[in-house]
Amino acid sequence: MSRKFPSFIVDAFTTKSFAGNPAAVCLIPEVFKDQEYLKIAAEFNLSETAFPVPIGSTDFKTCSQFSLRWFTPKTEVPLCGHATLATSHVLFNEVGNVNKEIKFDTQSGVLIAKRDEKGNVEMNFPEYDLASVKFNDTPNPLQGIFSEFEAPSFLFEVIKCVVPTEMIIESVVYSSKSRKLIVIVDPETTKFELEAVRIDCSKMLEIHDGSFVRGLAISLRPSNPMAQGFVDSSDEPYDYACRYFAPWVGIDEDPATGSAQCVMGPFWSKMLGKNELYAFQAFPTRGAQFRIRLQDDRVILNGPSVTVLRGELALN
Repeated sequence: MSRKFPSFIVDAFTTKSFAGNPAAVCLIPEVFKDQEYLKIAAEFNLSETAFPVPIGSTDFKTCSQFSLRWFTPKTEVPLCGHATLATSHVLFNEVGNVNKEIKFDTQSGVLIAKRDEKGNVEMNFPEYDLASVKFNDTPNPLQGIFSEFEAPSFLFEVIKCVVPTEMIIESVVYSSKSRKLIVIVDPETTKFELEAVRIDCSKMLEIHDGSFVRGLAISLRPSNPMAQGFVDSSDEPYDYACRYFAPWVGIDEDPATGSAQCVMGPFWSKMLGKNELYAFQAFPTRGAQFRIRLQDDRVILNGPSVTVLRGELALN
């Protein structure tokens, strides 16, 4: 006999369906074995499936603290912003959780989600460490701004799998805690050029096993956002734009990556001298927006979400 659990697919960091980043959220009020979570995540086959479990209760509506884990179709990840946003959206807006604030116990510590006055969700995430990467005798434009280290021998070959030869690389930064690499490219790059980038995933996996780099982003600060296409539907310009690739965890490209903003947000905050940022993730045909605030060594992410599927997960 099968048991049925409410489950949802939510597009996170967007106000419209079929944009942003989809995540599955399964409301199972008990802890399963890792293999069961992986099977469910593989069945949904989205970049992440989230599993919140109430702590000290079995009631998703009244509980204010949950354990939270995130699985790709291949592995567990230590932090996922869009799936946390999707989970919070489900608890607040689908379940009708009565609390103003929800705490999630995760591998990355306690994450706090709140409802804002617009009905969006504000999440409190860790701010990741940053160091600049030096390549042989090439001058490092970030010298003196961030600590620096010499690039491992394979690193430039990995970057070449992502950044086309005609795109100028300005600098490279790395977060050792999250194993994310950020490649800063020419500020004259247009939205069309950024979305046209095609990567060689199989070669990336051939060159590197994911022990040093787990995810790689291209990012830029557009010098003329309007002319380059980096404005939203109301013509508000973005402070920075990015794309994010993580074949090492089974995600060739992620449409909206909250955890990556925990690296890029602090970087661009330092470079632009701003604590509040508006960012765009330029996944072709979808796109996602982030409101980011740096506060007390934390990254505050704010974003809307849309439920696109409501159903039941049937398990034997």
